[in-house]
Amino acid sequence: MARKKASLADALRKVLKANRPDRADAALEPWNDAELALADAEGLIAVLAEQPDGAKLIAQRGSESFLYHLALLFQNDATEDATRALRDRGVPELERLFDAALAVEGADPHPLMMCCKMFALYARAEAVPRIAAAVRAFPDEYMWEVVFGLFAQENHPQAAATADALRDPLPTHFAAIAYLDLCNALARADRLKKHPFDTAGGRARLEAWLTDSDPGNFSYAVSAAAALPFVGTKARDALAALALDHADAQVQMEAAWASAYRGGTAGLKFLARACEDPRTAGRAVAYLEELGKADRVPAPAREPNFEAMAQMCSWLAHPQEFGAPPSEIELFDTRELDWFPTNDTRRVWLFKYTYAGREDDGSDTVGIGMVGSITFALFGESTPDLSAEDVYGLHCCWELEVNNDARAPKRRTAKAGRKLLGI
Repeated sequence: MARKKASLADALRKVLKANRPDRADAALEPWNDAELALADAEGLIAVLAEQPDGAKLIAQRGSESFLYHLALLFQNDATEDATRALRDRGVPELERLFDAALAVEGADPHPLMMCCKMFALYARAEAVPRIAAAVRAFPDEYMWEVVFGLFAQENHPQAAATADALRDPLPTHFAAIAYLDLCNALARADRLKKHPFDTAGGRARLEAWLTDSDPGNFSYAVSAAAALPFVGTKARDALAALALDHADAQVQMEAAWASAYRGGTAGLKFLARACEDPRTAGRAVAYLEELGKADRVPAPAREPNFEAMAQMCSWLAHPQEFGAPPSEIELFDTRELDWFPTNDTRRVWLFKYTYAGREDDGSDTVGIGMVGSITFALFGESTPDLSAEDVYGLHCCWELEVNNDARAPKRRTAKAGRKLLGI
């Protein structure tokens, strides 16, 4: 007879009684990515209610603390009745424990940030001042990007209240940028009466980010440029001049969008020109479409080969990849193939990209990326010394692997993939 799984409440009580937060991961493994039923939610709520003091739950630091694991469970998918129970009775218990933990001098921010993420997910008005207090206490935590990103989602009921709670004084450190991104999103959706950075202090912050010459901080300048439509005209003109003269193309495009958003024709012309370069076309086309000016996109930018190249550049520029468009990019191959992973015939593209001086010894980084199914580059595998057929073969094997397709070869090789593709 199979052994019956312990309840969630029993598993939590066991690790709490043993005072072994380091064992929580193993004890809670059966509930990883599992949908919580009402019984699970009731058990979690009961365990939370049994804890007299949140301060004791953060004795261990980081993800080893009990409070971190208790909060993380609120992130699981849950049935409708379980979700209601967690929202109405579980989150208030989490707020109580959060208050006690936040009051501890030198409290570790990691579990408290996880609580803030759950507060944003469950959207209780009572959580807004708690999040504001945590921003003041831990302004340099990168989790604020996640927390404020949740508030920025369409129609979040506490988004405007959260923005208002942090107007004065404005947040500092990294929280300031995450907060600025939230305010920009709300302003674009016409959900703010006045942009919080449209003050003397706020405009000074925007200017500082726009004049920062550190390439590592250029993303901050992008956020600052995005705020330009929502500050007073006099300040906007001066800040826009800084943004349009910025060394980073993304900052320039954001400034052009801001100009066009307020009806300026110069911004539209700038974005139309940016559509002509595949390294900037993806964002420029998206901005023109958002502005309702898709007719300003030049015809060559709509050609399939160009659109595919722009898509490759956008993928390479993602922060989790190279973080910037390539120095050079060119078409390596394109053809129609019976693409085995998707069981259809489609046009696919290979692009050779170059990042000048990217290697430690100052040499160029050169590779081949694919567009047409899953846009991707197999770094270190898809290299220009391979034939196009070999690169397609490698991508075929890789795509089957990531899709957990039973047809995937045991080993990813060009030969195996070519055989499946019949090339």
